[in-house]
Amino acid sequence: MEDKICLISIMSFYARQIFDGTKKFEFRKSAIKEQDIGKTFYVYSAKDDKAIVGSFVVEKVHKGNLAEILEITGYDKRSDRGEIESYFANSKDCYALQLSQVKKFEKPLPLQQMRAIEPKVVLPQYWTYVSRKSKLFDLIRKLK
Repeated sequence: MEDKICLISIMSFYARQIFDGTKKFEFRKSAIKEQDIGKTFYVYSAKDDKAIVGSFVVEKVHKGNLAEILEITGYDKRSDRGEIESYFANSKDCYALQLSQVKKFEKPLPLQQMRAIEPKVVLPQYWTYVSRKSKLFDLIRKLK
């Protein structure tokens, strides 16, 4: 069993798109660690939900300039491509995390409940690890 959990923070609007199947890539300005490709990431839906709402596996990380990432992900043909162009404005390197094994949890784990167990829990702006030493480790692992 692994000694840490990958926890990624995603704005609620985009998290909903991932879990309804309309978003197959998560766009980032910096890459995740090579060792985390193929691992399960637990999704903290920031802003509206403030809860861990599901998980996915990062199957592959695509790196390139904006035009390359738009083409690889198919966003070059989508009506919402402007959002990605705005996000990556002035970025030399662009990353697209290719998602698989997407799973929305029946019962999310709210921030309030996490803080009741571990009062000083700090959730990431980007991504972080929750170590086995954390009181939240087993609770997060049990999410379905």
